Amino acid sequence: MPYIYDSMIYIVNNKFKIAMLGVVVSVLGTSMFSITTLTANAQSPYNIKVAKTALNDFTVTNGASYTGSSFDTTYKMTGTPADFTKGTDTLISSVTEDFDKSPTIGYITMDKTSTQPSGNTTGMANPFVSQEQVNEKIKSVLMSAIQKIENPGGLQIKIGDINEIKCEFGNVLNEFNCEIPSFQFS
Repeated sequence: MPYIYDSMIYIVNNKFKIAMLGVVVSVLGTSMFSITTLTANAQSPYNIKVAKTALNDFTVTNGASYTGSSFDTTYKMTGTPADFTKGTDTLISSVTEDFDKSPTIGYITMDKTSTQPSGNTTGMANPFVSQEQVNEKIKSVLMSAIQKIENPGGLQIKIGDINEIKCEFGNVLNEFNCEIPSFQFS
């Protein structure tokens, strides 16, 4: 009997470990952080919540790992218009620093199709953009969304309302975008 009992405990423990591994793997793709600050120059506090979801695939074959053909990172940021105004610089630097740590940052192209420059007989040009280009694009699209919250122009926003900015950054730089799904047209 002890042998059967020990085997049952071993099976239960392994099933538990496998189940926990599944939970850990499913949680790794989503993260959340919050930007809150108080400054010494009497600026009032602000709080912007940021949730990040990263989806990507890769292939492991013959001892090597290859990044997949498509990947997507989505940031959802929530706060009041005043929070976004006060936290602009910190928010932009936090998102760019976080995205810089992505394992896919080196595989972003400018367009969907990469073309070889004419007259290039020595080989294929590098189709990937630089980290600086990625950071500038993130700053540009995020700043544009924040400016829309600050100056809604034809949109009705109530002071104190919580707004959301949703940014999607994939494998094509020209398709990076930030939108404000919480706006209502008046």
